[in-house]
Amino acid sequence: MLPLISLRRCNPPRPAHRADRGVRARLLAVLVLAAAAGAPRTLSAQTPGASYARSIAAIARRQAADDSVALPGARSILLTTGAPTARVIVLLHGLTDSPRQFEALAYLLHADGNNVYVPRLPQHGLRGGTVAALSALTAAQLRGVADSVVNEARGLGDSVVVVGLSMGATVGAWVAQQRQVARVVLIAPAIEPGLIPSLLDRPLIGLADRLPSITRQSRPDTARPDREVGFNSRATAEIFELGSSILDQAARDAPATRDIVVLLNAGDRTVKESAAEALARNWSRHGATVSMFELPDSLRLPHNIIDPIRGRAGGEAVLGLLRELAYGWPPTALVRSISATHSQRSDSVGSTRVARTAGAKALAAVAASRNSAAAANNGAL
Repeated sequence: MLPLISLRRCNPPRPAHRADRGVRARLLAVLVLAAAAGAPRTLSAQTPGASYARSIAAIARRQAADDSVALPGARSILLTTGAPTARVIVLLHGLTDSPRQFEALAYLLHADGNNVYVPRLPQHGLRGGTVAALSALTAAQLRGVADSVVNEARGLGDSVVVVGLSMGATVGAWVAQQRQVARVVLIAPAIEPGLIPSLLDRPLIGLADRLPSITRQSRPDTARPDREVGFNSRATAEIFELGSSILDQAARDAPATRDIVVLLNAGDRTVKESAAEALARNWSRHGATVSMFELPDSLRLPHNIIDPIRGRAGGEAVLGLLRELAYGWPPTALVRSISATHSQRSDSVGSTRVARTAGAKALAAVAASRNSAAAANNGAL
């Protein structure tokens, strides 16, 4: 007969003991979590630096990819202070252009102590590329680059501000609708084309997206070989398709970004102001803070107000205005304020007369008007 102590050792633990162990394990886990919550957050203090390093590495990979396909002048631009800043500013260029479009503004904002990121958008600035290469641009690519650029910028600073011109403003509008950033500034967003009444916008954009691409190659700009000067109907249709989808979403849903600035140009015939105003009204109706300003026609500024500078105002005056808007400051010059709540602008062409226009004739007019608008506005959306 075995000693009693041996018999006790051989007996299996009672179920109550297992339950006690489970309870003790759970209590221990709670105590550990509570202690961690009350302890100094050393791990959190290291997070910004780690996030900054990840963002720098991700942007370096983007630049390396640029170097493999793009002209040297078309490479994504990153200007940093060497550490995360209170504010990081993302600048999104227009159609047929490259990050160099925003180079002067980027250096101005960087001199203020901001980290500044100017990514190359898809299909732009390619080595050996012409305006015909832009036929490969899709709305899906623009949505994708919007997402990745915001993700890359997150680690560069506490607050992300996105500024876009034309096509870049359409991408910025998608960011405003879908992603939460500190502020989005839209300069002449390409939501609907100018010179075409809204009644025909979507049918013609859909048609242009399905027909073979119509391109017009302008004389190259020897000072800016990173630009594809001209017009591409397929790329233009994809941008406006993205714009119309954002307009639809904004009518239904509140934007993720709550501070939005829209800058319009009364002298602009490339994009439709009334569409941008409708977008601003929808966002305002859903509770966002939307500030809307307009450059008067008397300034004679082109659609591309940044590069090259033309008209009676421009250069430092335009850059100063954009700096104020990026920072959320009230603009001190050049513009007038428009109410985002009550603004309502109708098409300049009567819908009754337009409705009688034959589809083929209208499409020909679209191509002609887009070509003339491109020539007058440096061909950039």
